[in-house]
Amino acid sequence: MAAIRNLPLFTTEYENSSAFELPENASYIYAVTSEPRSEFAAHLQAKTPSARFVRITQDGSVGVFETDLTGHEQLPMRVRSVIERFLGALGTGPIYLDITGLGHQVWAPLVKVCLESRIRLIVVYLEPETYSSTAHAELGTIFDLSERTDGIRPLPLFATLSDERPETSCFVPLLGFEGARFLQMLNEVEPAKGKVFPIIGVPGFRPHYPLDALIGNAVGLEQDKAVRNLRFARSNCPFSLYYELQDIASRAPADQIRLGLIGTKPHALGAILFAIANDDRTEIIYDNARRKAGRTSGTAKCLIYAVSDFMPQSAWSPRRAI
Repeated sequence: MAAIRNLPLFTTEYENSSAFELPENASYIYAVTSEPRSEFAAHLQAKTPSARFVRITQDGSVGVFETDLTGHEQLPMRVRSVIERFLGALGTGPIYLDITGLGHQVWAPLVKVCLESRIRLIVVYLEPETYSSTAHAELGTIFDLSERTDGIRPLPLFATLSDERPETSCFVPLLGFEGARFLQMLNEVEPAKGKVFPIIGVPGFRPHYPLDALIGNAVGLEQDKAVRNLRFARSNCPFSLYYELQDIASRAPADQIRLGLIGTKPHALGAILFAIANDDRTEIIYDNARRKAGRTSGTAKCLIYAVSDFMPQSAWSPRRAI
């Protein structure tokens, strides 16, 4: 693979989020959680009152999300036609999707439908200033991020591959700080020996985060010496992750690629883009983690990802989901 410095990344970084300007004809989709960084939309709305802002309230347990857009108050996550009508009601301007406060079950199908419907999509993400440390470290867990997981289930509109055999697939876990989640996925997926390719965010949001990730996942990385296949991609860059997945896939052209979403949300976005472009050989593995209240504090960089520019229609053939 070409050196990452020679590949386009389609990312605009703002050290100060107040420097970001939203076009007046844009629509901005967001959610607010207990994390202060998710409140960015309120400040943006005060600066750009002519843009359309749509707030989402999510409840993954019942398979729907709610919006404050008239006529589209309740949307089933797994019904594509309903999501298409919702997005169509936002007009012809670009859609800015702020994934900071949204769960994977909501933003992933929105990304998929936008791209396959040829809607111009820009994704927004606000980095946290710090993560909450845990007072009771177990299995190398340093940060207190999730209350629990609800088990591995397919994300809405992302089908599970059938007749999957471990010996004909690669498992690529995108690692964060939660080693227990990595171990649980390893037990569920049961990958073949030598077929685990973990990816850690390097550089991290902070200089010490890659080492924290290695410590937190040490037990899982030692299983079948998966650490020998360790890969790296910028923690805040979905495109860096995408290129790394391309390289792994090219080295195992006959294998299915199973992507475990554990780490950063930008990495999860990169995995979702790769799955959309390679849906015939890719499966998303997600354990439906429930985020803890107050898991982060503060806001660092504001990242703007030109997703539609990165995913030109000529580069992939969308297959419409049922």
